[in-house]
Parts: sequence; C-alpha cells; structure tokens
Amino acid sequence: MTESREDHVGAEFEPPQGPLESTVARIQAEVLGIDRMGRSDSFYDFGGTSLQAIRICTRIERETGRQAQPEWLFEFDVLSEFVSFLSAPGGEAAP
Repeated sequence: MTESREDHVGAEFEPPQGPLESTVARIQAEVLGIDRMGRSDSFYDFGGTSLQAIRICTRIERETGRQAQPEWLFEFDVLSEFVSFLSAPGGEAAP
C-alpha cells in the first residue's frame, strides 16, 4: 500500500528536475512505498533501510545504466544531492 509523502514530511513538495532526478524519485518512491518523492526529501524521512537502498540502487542501474552504490545513498540521502553525485564527473567512483 502506498502512503502519502505528507504523512512523513511537513515540508512543501518540490518536484524533481530533469529526467534522471525524475527517474530516481520515481524509483525511490516505489521502493519506499510512498506516492511521490520531492527533490529536497531525504531517504531517511521515509524510514529507508539498507535493503531498500540496495533495491533502489539495483533499479537505478537497471533503468539508467548508471552505477549506484547503497553507501552513496546513505551519504547523499537528499534526492537532489544523490542525483547530483550520480551526475558528477567521476560520480560513479567511490566517494
């Protein structure tokens, strides 16, 4: 069952920007069981677990071809920061 984002965060929804951020937001929302993920939302706001981080990163790789490591999601837990890291030159190398 999908929960409302607003049940977890009080901040105003800020929609994802660009195709990669939109894709990652959709993947995170689906795995975390929420209706939508905003660009300033944190993986931790929705009770993200290590197993969910693995699922998210696996789906990102499968759908976009970009390597994503769960530890990157733990370090860059806000959607926009995580996608910025994935998009940066060398962002696919360990931090």
